[in-house]
Amino acid sequence: MSSRVVVLGGGPAGDVAALRAAQLGAQVTLVERAQLGGTCLNWGCIPTKALLASADLLRKIRRAEEFGIDVPEPRVNFSKMMSRKEDIVLKQRAGVENACKRKKVEVVRGQGVVASDAVVVNGKRFPYDVLVVAVGTEPAGLPILDMDQPAVITSNGVLRLETVPKTMLVVGGGVVGCEFASLFAALGTQVTVVEVLPRLLLAVDTRTAAQFQKALEKEGVHVLTGRTLADVLQYRRDGLVASLDDGTKLDVEKLLVSVGRLPQTRDIGLEGTGVKIDQRGYIETDDFLRTANPKIYAIGDCRGGLQLAHKASAEGARAVENALGDRPMPMDWSVIPSCIYTHPEIATVGLNADTAKDAGHDVKLGTARFVGEGKALAEGEPDGYVQIITDKATDRILGATIMGVHAVEIVHEIAVAMSDALTMAELGSIIHAHPTVSELVMDAAEQGEGVAPYLS
Repeated sequence: MSSRVVVLGGGPAGDVAALRAAQLGAQVTLVERAQLGGTCLNWGCIPTKALLASADLLRKIRRAEEFGIDVPEPRVNFSKMMSRKEDIVLKQRAGVENACKRKKVEVVRGQGVVASDAVVVNGKRFPYDVLVVAVGTEPAGLPILDMDQPAVITSNGVLRLETVPKTMLVVGGGVVGCEFASLFAALGTQVTVVEVLPRLLLAVDTRTAAQFQKALEKEGVHVLTGRTLADVLQYRRDGLVASLDDGTKLDVEKLLVSVGRLPQTRDIGLEGTGVKIDQRGYIETDDFLRTANPKIYAIGDCRGGLQLAHKASAEGARAVENALGDRPMPMDWSVIPSCIYTHPEIATVGLNADTAKDAGHDVKLGTARFVGEGKALAEGEPDGYVQIITDKATDRILGATIMGVHAVEIVHEIAVAMSDALTMAELGSIIHAHPTVSELVMDAAEQGEGVAPYLS
């Protein structure tokens, strides 16, 4: 008799876990209380990238004269932008649903609650031999805010806007806050970003964060670091008046809260199974994705770490392979690309210049700037750089940071090099096509080795 696998949560972690378990011959039930695809497909990665693609096209059109093309000032049709975004989401969601049908995964709609050795949905029990918990996260609010006010939105609420706000206060200068600031700046919104830390984008190195902030400010975004939201002095249907800790008052149409996300692990029965949940609500697992209960695995955002769809999907596949196979393998989280879809794009993998030094490495850097690359110049995107970080003693690649056009596509080349334990010299010796933006990887590696013909 095949193993009964129940997957709780149908996002990029749960979808992949369910489909991979079916491939391995299990009898699979996938429980989802909302829509398949989870946050990534419905509220995060896919819809936001659709909107950001529109914003990038708008930027290009506005600069058309530089390319020798005369066009009138473009007009933003926000409702069509949102409709296009929704069409893409629906198409992607249908793809997940069809994959479940093909693999004979039973999809059950409703809130699942773990009760001993079964998951209960709408009063019906679904017994399991293996339970994979992939319940994800939801946007966090702020206790000083009335989150029910129409002027206060999270990343979910942004995707339901009917018009482009004239003014917006973004509280939180992390990845989500910066992506939306970049989007709405292009659409003409007067955006102010307030970040409690001394700089934006704590996940990247200080040099990249500083250069990105300059690019954001060049687009008209007002950035206030080292500041906090103190209070809201007035709520209105068409906006609010916020007060910062230094007394600054901001009258805006929308206040976007982007201060992180919270796991959805409470009140679904996990406490009665022996699964350990930490103070922040994240499920504790070992490197094999096993919880304290040998029949229960946890994957994706609800177990903490980097909150990335591709990481979640990789964990989904590995969890069921470990649960159903006889040769368990631990996860390796050391080489996971992380991408920020701002303008310019930022992509990282492994350690950056700051974290490598903090880890005790004697760091050697190889850097190539976009301003000297023919393809980047031809595309009208001269801002940014590729930086490769190595250990000076071994020349082993520790990580990379890329800021600029196509950064999110280029970064995977360096991830492969890291996985294969290439040195910077070996990466630089691989012939890259010219002209391509990708050849900046070769240029950066050659620069780091002191053999770049055009770079010092």
